[in-house]
Order: sequence, then C-alpha cells, then structure tokens
Amino acid sequence: MSRPLSTAQHKFYVRLRREKKVRDSERLFLAEGERAVMELFAAAPASLVALVKTAQATPLSIPSERVFIASEKQFAALSDTEHSQGVIGIFEQPVVSRDIFSRLKAKSSSIVLVLDDLQDPGNLGTIIRTAAWFEVDVVLASRNTVDFFNPKVVRATAGSLFALALYRSSSLCEDLVHLQEVGFTLYGASLSGQDFHTTPFASKTALVIGNEAHGISENVRHTLHAEIRIRGNAKHVESLNAAVSAGILLSHIYLANSKQNA
Repeated sequence: MSRPLSTAQHKFYVRLRREKKVRDSERLFLAEGERAVMELFAAAPASLVALVKTAQATPLSIPSERVFIASEKQFAALSDTEHSQGVIGIFEQPVVSRDIFSRLKAKSSSIVLVLDDLQDPGNLGTIIRTAAWFEVDVVLASRNTVDFFNPKVVRATAGSLFALALYRSSSLCEDLVHLQEVGFTLYGASLSGQDFHTTPFASKTALVIGNEAHGISENVRHTLHAEIRIRGNAKHVESLNAAVSAGILLSHIYLANSKQNA
C-alpha cells in the first residue's frame, strides 16, 4: 500500500534533483513524467527505488510498496517542469565500467558516440535518445560534459537512458586511444572536415561531437583519423546544433553499417 512521503525522504530527493555530487555519491537520479518513468521501469524494473506522485496523478502499474504520495507543496519542490503530470521516479544509475570498450573488441560492427565537453542538457538528452535509436553501443562523455543524470537531460531522453551504455571518462584522450587499440576508427564532426557523404566509414566507428561553442578540443583532435562535415548554407547559418549534427551523422553511419552487414 502506498504511503505518505516523509519529510526526510523529501529533503533527500530535493537534493538529488539539485546536486550532482549527491546523485554521484548515491548513484541515483530522478525521472519525471508518466512516459519516462514507465519506459525506464519497463527496461529495468529493479532499478526503481521509489515512485513519488500527487494524490491526483494517474495511477501507474508500479508495486504499491514503492509508491509514496507527496503533497502539492512537496511535489512542487521536486518537479522540474512547468506543467507536471504529478509523477516522479527515483532510479538507480546504471553502472558502466571501463572494460565496456574491451568487450567491444570482439564485435565486427559497432558505433561509439563521443561527447567532448558538451554543455547543454537538452542537447545531451536528445543525443542520448538519438543514439539509442541508431543502436549506438556506448556514449562516452568527457569529464566536463554535462551530467547524464541532470533532470533536464533525463527529461530530454524520454525514457531511453537504459537503452545503451553511458560512460563518463576520467581521461577522454586515453579512452580514445584505447578505442583505437580495440579496432575503432575515430571521426570528428568539424566545419573544416571532409564531406561526410564521401567518407568511407569503418565498421567500428567512434564519432566525436565537440562543445557547442568551441567544437572539438585540440588534444582530442590529435587522436582523430578524420574530420568530417555536413555541407550546408554557411552564409545564413554559422553551424548546426550539436544534437542535429549528431543525428544526421549517426543516421548515415548506421545505414552504412547496415549495408556492410547485410
């Protein structure tokens, strides 16, 4: 049977929403909205620690012992959206270790998406959902990339966080070298690169997307095998949004891999 949300629980969950260090130390995160909660729960039922809802929210098919009822005031402090559905799930973060790259060595075809200091939570969330659609094996993020489990990122993923491995690197260049050692070819999205349509992508591809303002950092650039660009009308638009660029390039790489494996 569902229970009222305690004051101690509420204070803790508010800190989870606001503070990355708490999310990191507790290995938990918040997901808001019926669709996100149910998609995550369906993918990993045991990862749901608690469901916090208002009394007026739609009942969900969640074991009642994990359901807690929050007052409107309590829920408002937890919510990250303007028009909330009154449902928030607290989930365990998936654990991904560095040996994920060694396990990719045996694969004949694979895509790894690399994020070099991406800062916008909406971009990151959209990129994760897009990467899941195009069957990316791992999203590898630099230390300074926005938190995977930032509430705005989680909301933008729309429930796809458990669909692929998310790994935050302590040394991005070292991990890129390791990817090369297990057979990956590294491509970086750049305005000065070659047209991606004329690029023969390898069956094991690592695609690097750089910072929204500054692009790919110099130390990461030195690890690349090739820089690629998306042709367009640069007279009117300086550059494409990072998430849009990632989507266009991942679609092309995914199709190229599918043809090679047919």
